[in-house]
Parts: sequence; structure tokens; C-alpha cells
Amino acid sequence: MKLPLTLFSIFSVLFFSAISNRLSATEQSQQLITAGWLESVLLQPENIRMRAKLDTGAKTSSLHAVDIKRFEKKGAPWVSFRTGVDEMVQINLPLIRDVKIKDHKFKAAVRPVVEMSICLHNQIFTGEFSLIDRSQFNYPILLGRALLQQGIIVDPSQTFTVRAKKKKCEILLNTDEK
Repeated sequence: MKLPLTLFSIFSVLFFSAISNRLSATEQSQQLITAGWLESVLLQPENIRMRAKLDTGAKTSSLHAVDIKRFEKKGAPWVSFRTGVDEMVQINLPLIRDVKIKDHKFKAAVRPVVEMSICLHNQIFTGEFSLIDRSQFNYPILLGRALLQQGIIVDPSQTFTVRAKKKKCEILLNTDEK
């Protein structure tokens, strides 16, 4: 009678130990961040500090961009644009897709979409950004649900609660690329 109970005890300890170790690894690889509805982020890889509105009502993120030009590089579609706040930086990236944005006030617009990364609270988040001139908006970056669901919880009662450090983000970005 003691043998089955002993085997069950050993199995239970091993099983729950394995689950515990697996949960710990998952927690370490993706920590949830609670951020305000407005935050300061670093746009990568140029480490451009910009204010971002975290918008759970938008699916796709968008980025302030001017002088948007499409071109081909080695037969693939690319996009060239300038972005920034005080200083504008030229960026060239592969075109991921085009998105049709519907607006009840205006005619539907087609925007280019590129993949970019931001650093928030010393963590790198990568997602698709539609490019649009956001100079008439209060914030140059809008972070949508597709990016937020990577581990960012939005507290609408807070603003500027977390800050990314440029050096730490550079190290993280270089580590991710290797």
C-alpha cells in the first residue's frame, strides 16, 4: 500500500516542479508592464525618444512619417520616410503590406505598413506601424492592440509611468539581433 502512495508522491513533486520551472521561465521572458495611456518610448533602431499614445481601440500602431516614398530594392517593395520630433531621421524599411484605413469623415486611405521596434520600460516590442503624417495629432506614435498584447497593460488613469534608458535599449536591441 505504501509503494503506490510513494510513487504518487514522487510523481507529484516532479510534475509540479516541472510546471513551476516552466512558469518561471515564461515569466522571465515576458514581464507584463503596466503603463499609462501616454508614455515616452524609444523608436528603434535609431533610439529616437517620442511620445506615444497607447490606444486599445486601435488595432494597428501608427507612426508620424513625412516624405513617404515607395521604391524597389532587389525586386522587393521598400518604403523611405523621415520621422522624428525635433530632428527628422531618414529611414528605409521593407514594405510589409498596405492597410486601408476607413474614416467616416473622409475617403478611405491606403497607408504603407512597416515593421519597427520600440523600447518601453527597457523592453523591446516589435510590431507593424502604418505610416502617416501625424503632425496634426498630439502624439507622433499611436500604439495599437497588436503591439500592446505583447505584454503592456494600459492604466488609463496614468501618464508617463515608465521610462526607457537609451543605453539599456541599445544593449537589448543588439542582443535580440544576434
